[in-house]
Amino acid sequence: MSTTEAHPTGDSGLRERKKQRTWQSIHEAALAHVSERGLAGVTVEEICADAGVSSRTFFNYFPSKGDAALGLPGTTVPDAARQAFLDADGPLVSDLCELVAQTVTLPADRRRMKALVQARPEMVPTMLQWMATARLAVFAVAAERTDADSARTAVTLVMAAVIEAAHRFADGSRDELADRLRGVVAEMGRLATV
Repeated sequence: MSTTEAHPTGDSGLRERKKQRTWQSIHEAALAHVSERGLAGVTVEEICADAGVSSRTFFNYFPSKGDAALGLPGTTVPDAARQAFLDADGPLVSDLCELVAQTVTLPADRRRMKALVQARPEMVPTMLQWMATARLAVFAVAAERTDADSARTAVTLVMAAVIEAAHRFADGSRDELADRLRGVVAEMGRLATV
C-alpha cells in the first residue's frame, strides 16, 4: 500500500488504517526474520506469530514470505486506469507511463529493501518475480491497444524506467511517478543517440 495515497474518512478510513497497520506488522516481522536468518530459515507461521495474524490473513496481504519481507505490494491494473489507457490517443509510451504509474506501487522504504537484497541475495528471485508479474499485467492491457510486439517493446522500456526511477527518487504521488517515468524514458532515448 502506498504511503502517498490519501486516507478516506469515516468507517472506511478506520478500516484502511487497520489494513495498513496489519500490512506493516506482517512486513516488519518478515523483514526482521529474513534479515536475521535468511529466507529459508523462517516460516510463514513464525512471521504470523510475531505479527499477531493468522496464515490466512498473511496470504490476504502477501503471496509469499519473500514479498512480505521486501514489502512488495500486489500489482493489479485498476479498471479506471485500464480504461483511461485504452481511451487515450497520445503517444503509446507516454500513455503507458501513466498506466504503469497508476498500476505499480513502489515499496515505500526502498532503502531497507535494497539493503535486504544486498545482504540476502536469495531475495533477488522474489524481486524479479514481482517485476515480471507487474510487467505481464501491464503488457496484457498494452496489447489491447496495439500489436503484441509493439506492446512488449514499449512495456519493456517503461518497466526499465520504473527500475531507474526507484533508484533515483524518493516516494511521491502517482502523477509524479508518471512524470518521472516519462523523464527517464526521454533520457534513455537521448542516450540511444549518443
